[in-house]
Parts: sequence; structure tokens; C-alpha cells
Amino acid sequence: MITESSGLLRHSDSLFYTHNDDTDSCLYLISAAGNLKGRVCIPYHNRDWEDISSDGRGRLFIGDIGNNFYRQDTLKVLIFNEEEKNSEGIIRMSFLDEKGENSAFDFEAIVWQADSLYLFSKDKRERYSLVFAVPDRPGDYTLSPKQKIPVAGMVTSAALRPDGKEFALLTYGKIYFFSLSFGLSQIPAPDFCLAYWPMRQSESLCYLGRDSLLLGNEQGNLYLLKRK
Repeated sequence: MITESSGLLRHSDSLFYTHNDDTDSCLYLISAAGNLKGRVCIPYHNRDWEDISSDGRGRLFIGDIGNNFYRQDTLKVLIFNEEEKNSEGIIRMSFLDEKGENSAFDFEAIVWQADSLYLFSKDKRERYSLVFAVPDRPGDYTLSPKQKIPVAGMVTSAALRPDGKEFALLTYGKIYFFSLSFGLSQIPAPDFCLAYWPMRQSESLCYLGRDSLLLGNEQGNLYLLKRK
């Protein structure tokens, strides 16, 4: 049962993966209308699953990356092969806190591109998001920020357009859009910000096409957003 939908990933033209925040260890297949079509339970503990991404070749990356009270020294990304239904290992991440900014070690947004996973911090002061990158292979890694993105709000999800030329960050009440010339390794200032009516606790986002996105909240509702 989907009680706290926290991530959203397009599986096919008509189906999407979502998952609960911390209730169980299943991925749920749903339609764009939110109807349940199936589920895949996987051999990983759900401590605080916050987002999900894919390399487009059968590997799913499940971000067990929440750290609300900064009590975790290590966060994880779980790698699962959706075709073979088996584990491909765990990416373990610790944080190099050089400036006493342990609050940066809390994430709700993760995106795969090329051979890396990009994570975007959830800043409770709502001033910016720090960008981190980690290889998409199992191992132990120490994170340090690559850049800072000015966004007014706590980042709760991220999505990459299928052509790789645009990127979106979701916050409560706003979506920031970025044009990409050099991929996620060099993210420019946002092109524009789309304000939407705060749809309760919105924490998941994915592209449907060039100018349309699907947005979900932790209450299990889905919303279709179209840009004109």
C-alpha cells in the first residue's frame, strides 16, 4: 500500500515506479492516474527512501538518503537490477564536513547521468542546494560539494528531461528549471521558476515529455503539469 509516496520514476509510456518513505521495501508500479498495477519487493531495508533514478539500462538507484536530524554518518544508494530482480550492490556515502555544515548531509533528490549520481541537499534554511556527485558503482565514497545552486526552498525531488538538455528541481510550491549545456556536472543559474499551488507535501517529480511533468505528494496524489 502506498502511504507516503516519496519518489517517482517513469518505467514505460504508461507506468511509473513510486515507493514509500520508510514504510516498506517495495517499489510500486502505478498508472498516471495513480492506480496500482503491481509491485516489486526488494531485499533492502527502507530506512528513509527519498528518491529513485535509473540509468535507462535496467539499473535502478534507490536513494536511502534522508537525514532529518543529522544522526546518520553514512547514507546509501541501493542498486537494483529491475530485469533480473537482483541486487547489484550498495553505494555508501559519508560527508567531508570542512565548514561545519553537517546540515548539508540530508537529501531528498537524486538523478543519474552518464556514469554518476547527482545528489541535491535539502537546506532547511531554504537558501540554496549543494550539489554532490558520486560514481554509479558500489563502493564507499566521501562526499564534498561540487557547486551551490540558489533556490528559495527545500529541495524534495529532481528530474532530468529525457533528452538531457533540461533539469528540474522540486521544492514546496515551486519548480526550478535549468538548461544544460554541459550536463549536471555544470549546472547554470535557473532559467525560470514555476510556482504551483502547494499540493500538500509534494516530494516526487518526473518528466513525461518535453513540456510536461508528473508531480506526486506523500499523500499519494498525482498531478499533471504542462508548460505553455
